[in-house]
Amino acid sequence: MYKLFKILLVLSISFLSVQGSIWSDKKNEAKKTVNTQMHEFISSITPLKGLAPAQWRVIWTGDASTEATISWSTADKGEKHILHYDEINHVNKILKYKHHMECQKNGQFTLLKKEIKDVKPAFYHHASIKDLKPNTKYYFILESDGHLSKPFYFITAPKDGTDFSVIHGGDSRSGHLTRCKMNRVISELVESNKKIIAFIHGGDYIVSGKFWKQWRLWLSHHELTTCADGRVLPIIPARGNHDGGPIYKEVFNIEPTQPDWHTTTIGKEIAVVTLDTNVSGGGAQSQWLEAELKRLRPQTKWLLTQYHRPLYPAVKKAPAHTKIFCPLFDKYNVDLACEADGHCIKRTIPIRAGKADPTGVTYIGEGGLGVGQRKPKSDHWYLQGGAVGYEHHVMVLDFSDVDLRIRTILMDKKVFDDHRIKIRN
Repeated sequence: MYKLFKILLVLSISFLSVQGSIWSDKKNEAKKTVNTQMHEFISSITPLKGLAPAQWRVIWTGDASTEATISWSTADKGEKHILHYDEINHVNKILKYKHHMECQKNGQFTLLKKEIKDVKPAFYHHASIKDLKPNTKYYFILESDGHLSKPFYFITAPKDGTDFSVIHGGDSRSGHLTRCKMNRVISELVESNKKIIAFIHGGDYIVSGKFWKQWRLWLSHHELTTCADGRVLPIIPARGNHDGGPIYKEVFNIEPTQPDWHTTTIGKEIAVVTLDTNVSGGGAQSQWLEAELKRLRPQTKWLLTQYHRPLYPAVKKAPAHTKIFCPLFDKYNVDLACEADGHCIKRTIPIRAGKADPTGVTYIGEGGLGVGQRKPKSDHWYLQGGAVGYEHHVMVLDFSDVDLRIRTILMDKKVFDDHRIKIRN
């Protein structure tokens, strides 16, 4: 009996050893795969070094038909930072570009004392341009003290009409490899659908907004949304609860004393009203919101809002903003509310006055650009008849004169949900 016990014990130890070895090999192989994939992404990103322009971005926070801010970063401060742009692509012959604008704003990204040993400072450069032509391709090159970027371009919003699309997503703060993959998905969607003209980002870009080290990674990873032909997708930003601190404003060219709410008009018929769920919804913000919705609703065919914390959440509890914002959404017949924060997929049924109503507002979100996903509470009444899930995703909004199509696209580019909202009478 004792010999049998010893044999069984030896066999058990051998089995566990083999299993442990297999598990360890699989773990090492998975880690190797992740490292290889990450290396491939990093190798295509511009190093933030010296005065080489990097971390480029186009920002829309006003009239997207005629205005834009084009921004970039450099590792060194430099003396002169110039944006060269034109309707014609002159490649690297910068003297041939019609417009040459020195950046109106340059500065150092805020660096905490505790970061100084680990990360070097870097500098932002913002060129805000106006009087652009609607629905026009603008080529541009970034220059910092004679160091040139490669040529890029973006397309301004049309003045009239609704025949275009935008991407909505949020929560890219963690899961760096997944974030890079989703950024690449965005670029591939734009390459395959030329009608996509903007990227509505619902916030939580990074884990802790006070750390430049984290923003530095996000900005470099954001380069991956650039198409192979140099097309840059303008971003319409919102601040998330993880984006506290001054760097958010430094990244997106927002004045330090300016609140984090703004309206982006995409032509005459579409408006995106961005709100801030990190501060009180009442007082100045609700007053501004009502004035904006009242101003926009008569002439705006599609009226959207975007902000971070969901008012009809699929995972967390509703914030106090729900009781302030939703009555105004109802009063002025907002068509769609874009949300983030919950780390899941959500599309509600139309809601008005806290009840199901076909004339109500549809709420979508809740962020899948890299962060780990959570299982939504699908038994909520406002999700019955809607859509819920928990996979990394973006949402593509296709506008037209008769309806708004909302498609939830997963990382493998399969369509998870395809829904249409009819135009209001």
